[in-house]
Amino acid sequence: MNTTLTAGMSSILLLVFMPFPAAASSVPAAPAAGSVLPDPFQEEPPLTPEKNRHPYLEIHGDYRWLYGKGRFSAHTPDLQQNRWTRREEKAYRSQRRLRLFSTLHTSADTRLKWMLEDKRDSKDPADEHHLSLARLYLESENEHSKWEAGRFNYYLLDGNVIDKRVDGIRASFGSARKKPGRLTILAARTTGRDGLRRKKGWSLLYDREEGKLKGRTAFLHFRNEDALPDSFPGLSSMGMLSGRSGSGFDRQEIWETLLEYRPDAKWNLSLDLLQSRGSHDRDHYHENERGFVAAATCGQLDEKKKGTWEAWVRYYDQPQSSILYHTMDGDTKFFQRMGFKGWGVRLDYIVVPGLAWAVEGFALKNKKSGSLTRDFREYVLGTSLTAYF
Repeated sequence: MNTTLTAGMSSILLLVFMPFPAAASSVPAAPAAGSVLPDPFQEEPPLTPEKNRHPYLEIHGDYRWLYGKGRFSAHTPDLQQNRWTRREEKAYRSQRRLRLFSTLHTSADTRLKWMLEDKRDSKDPADEHHLSLARLYLESENEHSKWEAGRFNYYLLDGNVIDKRVDGIRASFGSARKKPGRLTILAARTTGRDGLRRKKGWSLLYDREEGKLKGRTAFLHFRNEDALPDSFPGLSSMGMLSGRSGSGFDRQEIWETLLEYRPDAKWNLSLDLLQSRGSHDRDHYHENERGFVAAATCGQLDEKKKGTWEAWVRYYDQPQSSILYHTMDGDTKFFQRMGFKGWGVRLDYIVVPGLAWAVEGFALKNKKSGSLTRDFREYVLGTSLTAYF
């Protein structure tokens, strides 16, 4: 029994101490938490004013270099010596990413959008890919509705729940600035190498703006395409359940409400309220929990103006079932099913027009403890340079 459990713990530690970021590395860096949040349907910067003739093509892009270091520690049981042992590991990430965005305006109301992406990783060549078609979707809108179909990026609210490439359809009706507000419906499947790494589901989003106040609320229902295996097969064969020490969910239901208040042009305050349910069938695990993310932002960033800046600070208190694909440049999967809490800070500065420098850091720990895991801590410090053209 001791040999099997030790082998099981060795396997989980290999999964636990993964370098950051995981899924979030395939998506753009998160916008500053207190800035005016992007329109949920706007993946790229706003387009130039409408041309008089159609069709016409617009192309822009960015090149980002990212470097970060992380320190991860955890306490796991040593059954041979009957005590908890602290394990610690350091990791780093050095990544270069090129993105080319193209928009073909076929008419005043209809556009075809696509994105080419090339990503190189100095630490993990298996996580890199050469220039390939990463997004392709058709977009059509009028004064009453907007439709998107194809492969696009799904960035919900402040990115605390999902920021991920999906294949699907999304439709919105109404306007957030007019009564009764805007309703958005999504049906999609996330991208991934196989069914164990893909989720499919749907979501509803309602948003409304009134002066300095903004309110957005969403419900998501997603499930794994293929059922996940036992987290610890060696333990389950002996009738021992993994509980919070296991990883992953077969099904997740998430309610999210983002409240935002902007007292003036430089300050923004927000509170993201979370309620989630998650289950893993083979582990016989279920949870129903609450959480939140509070944020404050100061400054106004304009990539065309030298010397402009923006800084934010966040406090996280998130159950693990509230996360599908988090946008932070940290490793949320590190915390297994314990959830996490802690601080994050970031500063963005325009060095010269078209060149942005950013530095960010996170100090996080597990929200709850598992039967085989406790006192998980993660410290991440990273920097990036992004050139826009």
